[in-house]
Amino acid sequence: MPWPIPTFKKIERPKPISLRLWLSALTAIAIGTAGGVLLLWPHGRPTQGLQFWALLVGIPLVTCVLAYGIRLDRWEREQTIAEEAEREQERITLLWRGWCRRRVQVTTALAVLPIPTPTAQLSDADADLPVNTGRAKAFSWTKGKTEAPRRQELLDRIARGLQATLADRQAMSIKLLLDDASLAFANAWKEAARTTFGKIAPNCKFTVVVERVVGCAQWLAEQVDLNDAVPHLVIAVQIWPNGQKEHNFSESAAALLIDPAATQAGYIFRPMIVASDTLEGDLAQLVDMQLQPDTATHVWFTRCDDESVAITSALTPDPKIPVIERQLDSVVGKPGPASSWIALATALEATQGTGPHLVAWRESENEPLNLCMIASAQPHSPREEIQT
Repeated sequence: MPWPIPTFKKIERPKPISLRLWLSALTAIAIGTAGGVLLLWPHGRPTQGLQFWALLVGIPLVTCVLAYGIRLDRWEREQTIAEEAEREQERITLLWRGWCRRRVQVTTALAVLPIPTPTAQLSDADADLPVNTGRAKAFSWTKGKTEAPRRQELLDRIARGLQATLADRQAMSIKLLLDDASLAFANAWKEAARTTFGKIAPNCKFTVVVERVVGCAQWLAEQVDLNDAVPHLVIAVQIWPNGQKEHNFSESAAALLIDPAATQAGYIFRPMIVASDTLEGDLAQLVDMQLQPDTATHVWFTRCDDESVAITSALTPDPKIPVIERQLDSVVGKPGPASSWIALATALEATQGTGPHLVAWRESENEPLNLCMIASAQPHSPREEIQT
């Protein structure tokens, strides 16, 4: 659902005092009071004395000053109330903007994809992208291998990509998210992960927790609000089981090393859950709260073909500077249970040297659309290319 940000009504400032109108009014007041002085002046008393002229000039002058002063005081009070209301609205808006821009810090993002194109090059405007629409693609290095060697090869590739980041760590919690078929081998995955990462960081104590892979939107929404979060590594995997001939998704994996204390990191901002009928307004709210004054340079999609055109158009204020669009379901193939994690990891790995990116996905065909803004990480040590 969209963020519960209150809608403020426009503050109406008082209109400036019209000098033309008030000059006419003050002239009428002056003439009227002067006439009153003349009318009330005692008959027979001289009109050449100081008292007469002081009253004839002073009373109209004082009356005009009082009348204008009362009006000016009222205008200043209304102006002060309006300015205070505007400042209060700005204060509340800044608080909400800070809430919307709470984020998860990712020191390293890694995507293992079943395509030959390096992940870092997917964001290039002229990248030569494969077309795998409607196909279930496999890792080239899984062919002819049983479950155990394929599992080990995947973990080895992820570990090599994270070796530089994990080398100096003393402790690390690993959340291993598996598809349903792989979950049947949960203990084997847990032991293989502990052994594999223990080899690249022998001084680090790894704690591995295996869970069924679920969408990342709810998890991210909870993580951004944690004040005492500790560094941890999230690995999401969707890989084909042995002996299955009909495959519903392409093999892929994602790894996100999250460290709230990192000084150089990429950012995953608070996600937004939207409905199709409120997409335009919700997207405008997200852009206003998270993106302004920047503009998105890329947008990544998975399982949301119907909304992709509207989202891309909304993020392109200047037709001369188009937003680069990437349909991961077309590039990687059929989405699976870990596709949202893979989309985030792919976008983060490809953000180097670019502006903010928007990632849009559905966890399944019947679920609401999720929007999430990410920002580029600082350049890190080159890793060994793991795509095939």
